Amino acid sequence: MSSETTDRLIADVKCYFCGHISGQIIAQRNKPIRVENFVPRPGFTGAPLKPGDRLRCERCGGPVFLEDAEPLSFHTTVADEALKKRLASRREEAA
Repeated sequence: MSSETTDRLIADVKCYFCGHISGQIIAQRNKPIRVENFVPRPGFTGAPLKPGDRLRCERCGGPVFLEDAEPLSFHTTVADEALKKRLASRREEAA
């Protein structure tokens, strides 16, 4: 199985107050990060996000930061295909 490094980054969305990780941001390098780049963790219970919303911790509502940013490597797996479909459906919903 081959892996290909893309021009995308992935980072955890972590709360400053309680340390909870609400999900991840997957974004293009050298482009602004938008709420549409947020991928919630499995079991996410926070409110659905709309363009212009601020990301907040789903547990305590505190401010969040991005941690462990690294280049995203894609492997051809079922999980990657599911992620791509979820991101595409979010873009359609936002439009």
